[in-house]
Amino acid sequence: MISLNKKINTWIFDLDNTLYSADSGIFQQVHDLMGKFVSSHLDIDIEEAKIIQKNYYKQHGTTLRGMMDNHGVDPDHFLAEVHKLDYSIVGPNHKLNEELKKLQGRKIIYTNANMQHALDVLERIELSNFFDEIYDIKMANYIPKPELAPYEQMIAQFDIETKSSAMFDDIAKNLVPAKNVGFTSVWIDAGYENFSDDIKASKKYLDYETTNITEFLEDVNKGII
Repeated sequence: MISLNKKINTWIFDLDNTLYSADSGIFQQVHDLMGKFVSSHLDIDIEEAKIIQKNYYKQHGTTLRGMMDNHGVDPDHFLAEVHKLDYSIVGPNHKLNEELKKLQGRKIIYTNANMQHALDVLERIELSNFFDEIYDIKMANYIPKPELAPYEQMIAQFDIETKSSAMFDDIAKNLVPAKNVGFTSVWIDAGYENFSDDIKASKKYLDYETTNITEFLEDVNKGII
């Protein structure tokens, strides 16, 4: 079996809870701000807003998409409001950064967040200007993972050869279309199941699973995987 460091020349990474620990609390901040936005925009109490937020995530892939489709929310305004975060709680993983820098080929960020959030996080984890491309939700026409269309658009936009590309994500269902377009899929199991993620249904689409992306990439760079 050919090792990944010989097979792969394009490395595609999710950002949040993938390139930094899910324990950081960043996603919880985003989650809370989304609930407050829904509550304020729809003039409902926070508990009802949380139910709508969860349902829209399950039905539309992101709360944003649900708010756009059902309430005509301006996506840029929504994204700006829910990313007013305390980024100081995120810091670099120097060993992970070291292993990322050893990978040969292009490195791309693919995130359901917006560009400014990606840039803010990358600055905090000391990877500013490291990635060759950042593909954000706006570039994807606000169509979120795991819809197939943005994957196909990213492939065309960045001229990606799918059979020599790998994608890493902490949400297993996001790797289903990745596998279907030809990517090698790597699931970063952060120890939780996203409330809309059917892990069992996604399992057969996962080429690799790991609970530690740093150790996984270390093995890739050693030619073990």
